Amino acid sequence: MPASVRIGPHVYSILRKPAAAMPNSWGSCDNGTLQIWVRQRLKLSKSKEILLHEVFHACLHSSVNGGSYNEEEDFVEALSPALLQVIQDNPELLEYLTQ
Repeated sequence: MPASVRIGPHVYSILRKPAAAMPNSWGSCDNGTLQIWVRQRLKLSKSKEILLHEVFHACLHSSVNGGSYNEEEDFVEALSPALLQVIQDNPELLEYLTQ
């Protein structure tokens, strides 16, 4: 997992936390401290999905910042696994988009 990610003008640190420190969540994004946390000891596929999920939260905060939390969470929850699958199944797409 990368140590950080640039989102808009900000660099977010990516940190792992034990389950005891995140009893009600698999991940979290703090737009004030520019930190993304992912729970430790998740299966690799779930860690990737959660990281992408939290990156979406940071992207939305950076770009629209104004919708309700529930609407944002529903959107991010629906999009994260689907987009992760598209990225994993289509490396040529990712290569094309990042050239």
